[in-house]
Amino acid sequence: MEHMGVDRIDSYLLHGPSRGAGLGVEDWAAWQAMEQIHESGRARLLGVSNVSLDQLEILCKDAKVKPRFVQNRCFAVSGWDRAVRVFCKTNGIVYQGFSLLTANRGAMASRQLATFAQRHGCSPAQIIFRFAIDVGMIPLTGTTDAQHMQSDLGVLAMQLQADEIEAIECMTG
Repeated sequence: MEHMGVDRIDSYLLHGPSRGAGLGVEDWAAWQAMEQIHESGRARLLGVSNVSLDQLEILCKDAKVKPRFVQNRCFAVSGWDRAVRVFCKTNGIVYQGFSLLTANRGAMASRQLATFAQRHGCSPAQIIFRFAIDVGMIPLTGTTDAQHMQSDLGVLAMQLQADEIEAIECMTG
């Protein structure tokens, strides 16, 4: 924090549990240390990344400070992380999806997505980002290119139809 010149950070993220299922001793030690930082006022929000539904359920059940956001890689082939998104919505946790494009090259290249993009006069990437917003995700993207940023923000001015959202939700990539 001294290096960043701040007294408090907005969000502090546990970058994934140490195992594929459940939470280990290391995970709890890290989370408890994060809770102490949060309770001291040096971190406003705590979150977790790369977490499965069972891990998130365990964390929410047993943690003193509940995660306020989840950052997960979303794969069309596994239902766009639907179960975790539903849990987050039910429990007031913000769901942030990342690698929406690079993790879904098959979906991005699909004829159906190309049809939707043509219908809306935009790119397949914009369709995916709009879909993410429509199903309750905050799409995380990273670029330093101003034109790319404008394109990403362009999804805020478009609207997908319910049947298009459902079709994308059911894509398997």
